Amino acid sequence: MIKKHSILLILLLLSFGFPEIIISSSASYYFRTLGINDGLSQSTVNAILQDRKGFMWIGTKDGLNQYDGQVFRTFQKENSSLGNNFITALYEDCDGDIWVGTDAGVYIYNPVQEAFQLLETEITSLGEKIMRSVTWITSDLQNNIWISVDGQGLFCYDKQKKSLIKSVSCGEANLANVTHFWFNAGELWIARYEDNLYFSKDNSSFNVFRDANGKEIFKGLVINTCVEGLHNCLYVGTSKGLIEVNLTSRKVRKLLDEYVRDICFRSDSDLWIGTEQGLYIYNIETDEYEHLTTPDIDERYALSDNAIYSVYKDREGGMWVGSYFGGLNYYPYQYTYFEKYYPRGDLRQMGRRVREFCAGNDGTLWLGTEDKGLFNFNPKSGKIIPFHHVELGHNIHGLCLDGNGLWVGTFSGGLNYIDLRTKTLKHYGKGDAVNTLSSDNIFSICKTSTNDIWIGTTSGLLRYNRSTDDFLRVKELESIFVYDILEDSYGKLWMATYSDGVFCYDLPQNRWKHYTLNSAAF
Repeated sequence: MIKKHSILLILLLLSFGFPEIIISSSASYYFRTLGINDGLSQSTVNAILQDRKGFMWIGTKDGLNQYDGQVFRTFQKENSSLGNNFITALYEDCDGDIWVGTDAGVYIYNPVQEAFQLLETEITSLGEKIMRSVTWITSDLQNNIWISVDGQGLFCYDKQKKSLIKSVSCGEANLANVTHFWFNAGELWIARYEDNLYFSKDNSSFNVFRDANGKEIFKGLVINTCVEGLHNCLYVGTSKGLIEVNLTSRKVRKLLDEYVRDICFRSDSDLWIGTEQGLYIYNIETDEYEHLTTPDIDERYALSDNAIYSVYKDREGGMWVGSYFGGLNYYPYQYTYFEKYYPRGDLRQMGRRVREFCAGNDGTLWLGTEDKGLFNFNPKSGKIIPFHHVELGHNIHGLCLDGNGLWVGTFSGGLNYIDLRTKTLKHYGKGDAVNTLSSDNIFSICKTSTNDIWIGTTSGLLRYNRSTDDFLRVKELESIFVYDILEDSYGKLWMATYSDGVFCYDLPQNRWKHYTLNSAAF
């Protein structure tokens, strides 16, 4: 077994009563932000789609983007056959073609030909074709493509016949301002702008939705989105909040009083809700929320904007959150969960360049950074406290626990021993005598099973003499840059050097071995 300090991965590198809003401290959400600097064509993300090949498609106010996990490929009217840059809706049909809704019509992308074609089909009897802003695109069980268009109505396109028809009127009013629609158990549901919610079993005669008490609860609202949940429930995002509709009992609950633009299930119990005031994560089982917002100060892994316009789950379980000003935020599926500690909030004083860490003798951890010195981390409380001393440098390169003391090596600042009980410090610097440090640049410190302390520097290897409180310079590695030291399970000491290979010291045999690129020994 290799004997060395324990390893901690520090990643510096996402009814109408209301449920109680609880901000959970048991889980954190770390997002990766993808914006203009990463190749996204524009910062307003209106639509997100993953195609059958795994590519992510991002629709913005200035172009359509294809993302392969590494780079963006941008389609705009200036560089492709896509005739409009303002993307409003995305849908992949059963043939793998991608339907792209814009603010002036629909384009169909053929992935084989890598080309877009404008849907110019006209309704024969009316001489009308889709020309205005598209609000939603989906298909029915017969694979017909349904398209809602602002100011024009609801259209159905038959791919086999290549024909376009316009849906019938909803009561006495036509369907000129459909904001959203969906199919549920053979029924067509239609939401009209600041009007109401309608449903039909035959796509010809429509009824206004009323709850169990006969109330038109959606009257006058803007319905932006809807998803199906368990137990025959619908979750409807509106301009006045999130509403749960139990289709079996017709009972409704208002779950959130925010302007909701998009919603998406991450699991059967976790519903992600994009609002104008950040992202809400609602747990249906516990009836609790987590509210994620953009902090006032820059935080590397936080949401990039509070105005959330689109939320999407990919096939790998990752969540994609599109915003109005902040581009795209990605939250990967957490196969293994790591808590991240980096300069933010009450950890603002923490260093960013973590170099070394080792376990303390009280359950805490000591962290050495190259930019702000030494810190003590308490895993139970999550607190990180800086250790300040006038003789302790800020560039820490070596840490080693030694009983009730801590050895701290620095770059250009020599070696230090801290008594952890009294918090007093003793400093050791470079000297001319043979029993002193050969360098003030300490890169590695190792305590062996024989209770010896070995110190690697830019100018050789040293062993600490406890009886005389000084150092022995090891002649076999004199003037060699010793980068790291490790004792193996056989009691052998291994030294990694900067440019002179690896050295192994067999303590029981008092024998040295030198390994280079050609494994030559001396």
